[in-house]
Amino acid sequence: MLLSPDPDPSLHPDPASGPALTPPSGLRALLSDAALVLWDFDGPVCGLFAGLGAPEIAADLRAMAVGRMPRWRQLDGLDDPLAVLRLAYDAFPSDPDGLISAMRKRLEELETDAASTAEPTPGAFELMEQLLAAGKQLVIATNNSEAAARAYLELHGVGRYFRAVVGRHDDPRLMKPHPYCLERLLTETGSAAADALMIGDSPADAVAARTAGVPFVGYHATPAKRARLRAAGAPHLVSDLAVMTAAVGR
Repeated sequence: MLLSPDPDPSLHPDPASGPALTPPSGLRALLSDAALVLWDFDGPVCGLFAGLGAPEIAADLRAMAVGRMPRWRQLDGLDDPLAVLRLAYDAFPSDPDGLISAMRKRLEELETDAASTAEPTPGAFELMEQLLAAGKQLVIATNNSEAAARAYLELHGVGRYFRAVVGRHDDPRLMKPHPYCLERLLTETGSAAADALMIGDSPADAVAARTAGVPFVGYHATPAKRARLRAAGAPHLVSDLAVMTAAVGR
């Protein structure tokens, strides 16, 4: 007998492979309970480095470090700008010659430049609008600079959608997966963790949300990102923000 194909095989994974995509009914419950929705920036809101690539920015920061400390090679091969900054800080936390401060400033400049060519995540604007229509507050909790996030939001006319933006702290130890930015936003908005929901696309987002006690939905556009979110214990997964938009409206 021929069997008709499963309309969404990802809803029926091997039990050993991790959680399935969260069905609409589960998303409806999460969204109904959330008065505050925290967004990560690079990923759920936009592809920040779509035009100005992250590896090029990381190379720029590596060159700053290697130029000042020629014998230090721990940064070789790193193509994540935030990882470069974090490792540099770990190696030189006292910032004896101002290198870390200079790297932070340069990264903020490059991220803000990248915001002008960042590509909106499909369905992000529609989800923002539907959440606002449902009476939710929106905020951004990001490891990128606040300046870059605000530049992107203003460029696309959605800055007014967000009550607050908390960007990268000067101390990289307070970047996600540390829950600092989430906890600060909960305090600023007077929200309880149980009454919030975070949309993020990285293991750091998932860990920060879990530590802060905030329910979490992991957004992934690729199988590799989905695998990393699963490994980080993300309890809910979506591959298309339109599914969340539809869930808000029901």
